[in-house]
Amino acid sequence: MALYTRGRARRSLIDTAAFRALSQVATILGYVVMVRGMTKEDFGIFNLLYAFIPVVSTVASLGLEQTLRRYQPEYLSAGNVAAASWLVRFVASARFGTNVLVLGATLLAWNQIAPLFKLTPYRGEFLILCMLALLHFQARILQLSLASHMLHRYSVGSMAVLAVVKLAAYSGLVALGALTLVNALFADIAAFALAYASMFRAYRAHCVPTDQRGTYRPEPAERKRLLRYGLYNNFNDAGTLILSSKSDSFFIAAIIDPVTVGIYAFYGRLNEMAHQMLPTRLFDNVIQPLFFSVARAESERKIPSYFTFLLNLSLLMQWPVLAYATAYHAEIVQVVFGGKFLEHSWLLPVVVAFSTLNVMATPVSLVAQYEEKAGIILLSKVFAIYNVAALLVLLPLAGVYGAAIASGSAQALKNAFIWWHVRRRARWTNVWAAMLAGAGLWTGVVVACEWLKTLIAGPAIVHLAVGVLLVGAGVLLHIRGPALAAGDRAILAHVLRGREAAVLRRLGLLPRAAVTGSSTGPVD
Repeated sequence: MALYTRGRARRSLIDTAAFRALSQVATILGYVVMVRGMTKEDFGIFNLLYAFIPVVSTVASLGLEQTLRRYQPEYLSAGNVAAASWLVRFVASARFGTNVLVLGATLLAWNQIAPLFKLTPYRGEFLILCMLALLHFQARILQLSLASHMLHRYSVGSMAVLAVVKLAAYSGLVALGALTLVNALFADIAAFALAYASMFRAYRAHCVPTDQRGTYRPEPAERKRLLRYGLYNNFNDAGTLILSSKSDSFFIAAIIDPVTVGIYAFYGRLNEMAHQMLPTRLFDNVIQPLFFSVARAESERKIPSYFTFLLNLSLLMQWPVLAYATAYHAEIVQVVFGGKFLEHSWLLPVVVAFSTLNVMATPVSLVAQYEEKAGIILLSKVFAIYNVAALLVLLPLAGVYGAAIASGSAQALKNAFIWWHVRRRARWTNVWAAMLAGAGLWTGVVVACEWLKTLIAGPAIVHLAVGVLLVGAGVLLHIRGPALAAGDRAILAHVLRGREAAVLRRLGLLPRAAVTGSSTGPVD
């Protein structure tokens, strides 16, 4: 049975939307419980320890996950299930081995590394994190593999289990007055263990026929192809780490202190939770297999359409987040998080503004990966040097705001560099309509929010509720306006032909006349 069909894409989108909604609600509630329940010191150390996970991911990378993400859909679309299964086994084994080596080396060198970041007393907590990291990476590999098989009900469903278990564990610990750093880490281990177990069972049951286990060995030419791609992406991952906000935590800890790491991580995490609503994140495991399974003969027609589609739908989500964060940053922190870190609330719209500027990151990277331009992606990491220099200059001058400016601008330069080298296919077909209509509409929404805040007297929660109504009205106007191209609506109509289509047509997201027989959709 073919994997990358319209029917399977629709089923995966629906499953992903349902489970991601549950996961997002549980994640947000769990984060509220954590921020309110932990001390500032424990919260800062917790986030600083978690920043080691992307470091391990990078040092132990070897480009393994990117290779799995890129080539498993290709093998499956060609019907080569045995090759796809071999690739998963190889990546999982190699990843586990390299993770053990890097984590072990870090523990041995703890007395030399920890003092740099004021973590010397926390070696025991780091050992707990090591167990968590091993589970995290193995679960990630299974999640990518299940997604390539279009089994998102299991991959995304297991992540929903993860979020719900975290929420339950944090809530129980707060009720007992025991939400400490160590207990929070053990709660996360339990959640990841359950998620991994559920995905492993699903993978064994649905992805690998018994008669094809262990029977495939790639030809030398294919091994060379995989090795070349993995080698490029190994260095790509190293640059990605230095360009990410996670690495900022180490600079902040070294130059300022771990408590300030908690402040920066708090606002970065709020932006990250909002960013999870973007289609490129919400449906990433659906989009990527479909994207990489596009036949070369159809790429000139389909890839620009997909690039535009991903950008426009991402901005449909990102503009409202930016408007709401700009108008109500202080109210959000005061009402939802009890005023913790309120004195730095302007950091939220700053971080979200750079996130909006960098919304092109995933679409442009997908185009570059499709064209196998790993060398260009690698070369773009030269802006990591700029990021380090900017952090060293701006952190002493502007504190956490300097970190946000350095990281955000470095990401923007990197994304612009990649786009320039794939601009022939990465064409934003309605760029001026999307930018002018979006900026004009959402500037007006922010002005209206600020005006009503001065007009209506009441507690902060009232202003937040009024803002939700105004932003909701703005979304409805955005959906119906020129910020979405006709091709975007055609792609959605091609995939979403069930009962949900009638609702989306009434909202104005789909064209009034359903598109049938169109070849512009993600799968034909």
